[in-house]
Amino acid sequence: MEFDKTVESMRKELAVCTQTRSSDDIPWSWVATTMARLLSEHSSGISRTVLLTELEAQWHQIAMGEVLQIETLRTVAPFFNRIIKPPQSTVFGLKIDSMQPIPGTGIWVWRVSGAPEPLDAGGAKNADGHQRKRRAETQMDAFVHQRYYPMIEAHEFSGFFTSARTIFATSLWMADRGGGSGGQPVHTLLPTTALAFELRIQDDPNLPKVLRPHTDEQLLHNVFGVRFAGGRFVRSSVPAFDADQLWCKIEFIGEPTSEWRNGRLTSYRCIEGVLEHEDPPAMVSINLWGEDVAVARLFKSGYYIGLVCPVVKPRAPDTPIEVEFGSQTITFVTCSIRRKASTAAASQFSIAQNESGFLDYRRYAHRVQLCQCRKDMINLTLIARIVAVSENLPYVDSAGTLDRYAVRIDDSTAVRDMTLWGELGRRASRMLPGQLVLLFNVDTSEENGDVVLNGSNETSTKIFNVSEMTCIPMSSALRSYSFLASLSQAANRYAKVCVVTVEPAGAHICDARDRLGATMLVHAPCHRRIERRDNAQFSGRLDNPADVYDFGCPSCSIDIVPIEDVVSVFAVRVRIDDGTDSVMAQVTPAAAKGILRISPAQLLELPGQSEQQGVLFVPRGREIVVSITTFCEPLSTEREVRIDAVCEAEDVGMPSVDIYN
Repeated sequence: MEFDKTVESMRKELAVCTQTRSSDDIPWSWVATTMARLLSEHSSGISRTVLLTELEAQWHQIAMGEVLQIETLRTVAPFFNRIIKPPQSTVFGLKIDSMQPIPGTGIWVWRVSGAPEPLDAGGAKNADGHQRKRRAETQMDAFVHQRYYPMIEAHEFSGFFTSARTIFATSLWMADRGGGSGGQPVHTLLPTTALAFELRIQDDPNLPKVLRPHTDEQLLHNVFGVRFAGGRFVRSSVPAFDADQLWCKIEFIGEPTSEWRNGRLTSYRCIEGVLEHEDPPAMVSINLWGEDVAVARLFKSGYYIGLVCPVVKPRAPDTPIEVEFGSQTITFVTCSIRRKASTAAASQFSIAQNESGFLDYRRYAHRVQLCQCRKDMINLTLIARIVAVSENLPYVDSAGTLDRYAVRIDDSTAVRDMTLWGELGRRASRMLPGQLVLLFNVDTSEENGDVVLNGSNETSTKIFNVSEMTCIPMSSALRSYSFLASLSQAANRYAKVCVVTVEPAGAHICDARDRLGATMLVHAPCHRRIERRDNAQFSGRLDNPADVYDFGCPSCSIDIVPIEDVVSVFAVRVRIDDGTDSVMAQVTPAAAKGILRISPAQLLELPGQSEQQGVLFVPRGREIVVSITTFCEPLSTEREVRIDAVCEAEDVGMPSVDIYN
């Protein structure tokens, strides 16, 4: 796997350029996925220097912005920085020191400072720790949003704001409200609803000592009707608070998207949770729209979230509860409660176990191989070859039908099955046996004693088809040449070859204008062959196929394919020769287009067989650089050769690496 070797060498060079202590401090998964994305974006080639410069710039951005954008800042000091202001995405953990109205206005103001760190954050006792303490003690005023005014007088929240109350907030802006002595500015945070009040319990071993006298068992009992016992929340009584309320454990936070709502494209994000205090536990979906989407930045999987006055949506029996944020919704949160405090921060040589018990490999230093996969692993990055891709195996339940594809992969250490869901599965159905792919954000589960990989758009899984990247054949510094005579049974290599012949690949259903059988009709989303519904075994040219026949797609399990989704692609084979051997190779439709320098539509416009045959003669003798895949079809031991990507040899500079066999 030459791509893997390139990733490792770039990782070592990046460590030198960034003056990182060791390449192990830069996760292999980050280098691999960032490289794959850059190579996909630069289809016409990229030099090693430019690639390294891009990696270095992006790594510096991560190193500089990680504290502000990922961790919770427990200080307001950044607002007083005259040069760099905290980005709107920053999450702040603040403590309410006091609360009072502005005289004669009825406007309430909090006096806030940095909230205490949880015990498992590591209480530094050195000079850096003293500096952090001073920054945390910096105080600032914050306007209280009118949404929270009813809490000030409600007896259920008596003393709520005088108990060292911690709030988590984001999307914060600072302004000068004026009226300072001697004309000095009075810096004040503007009101925000992207805010959650932290609720605390005595059973939390990481609760700072200063907060232990101020816990919220009584409020949880009165408002939400729950109490913490046996490592989970259970029902304590019927809530005494006279309003709609919800208490749940967060299971999953979806990625932000845009959806149509009331005729407008609106920001949207969904939080999936479980009411673990119910018997049996029930699922709930919390929908965030517009400016409320920012609230999701305050939470992580495993947190407990409480909502007062949510908008409860009507639902059918046996369907999840669905709520939305409304104009009066108030949010509470209890961070993950672990049985004991961590003794050391997770490093890139250890695996962090998240709040739900999953092994999180997001920051793991090294490449993970299939033989290492166990159940309950998340955020895996893997590189492997495709063994086989199934047809669509739709999953059907009371909520509807969801597309599902099974993919078998092999990285020479083990063979694993992977389930890809929905749109990701449909796109992945284009993958071919033997192709090298990089899989990002994959998780694992166990089925019948076997470890199974899983991926979907909802979990931000991405698949990069390395074999089909045209950037790598174009970039001499990123790959080396192999000889055709030395190709093994299963390999992904690059070769500089000469085109000997191009010929039709065989009998397929094709457009009537195709006089050679050099094209075939496929279903556009999956690029798999379509079938005639009246005779699935028929092969040959069809007169006006789009107007006369109904087509089905076995791969996608679609009985009737829309006419606009039936397209022509090339179906040819090419004999190539590099002086050491001559082989006949299959060709992907995209690679065939590069070899023939013409599109299928243009070929079909040519009126006669001789004109079309001439198109197949043109590439003869041309020197090209190809991405070659060798593989064996399932249940076969005979080697197949396929060209997955191609570029003109004259467009490539002189190789800067040694010949690799």
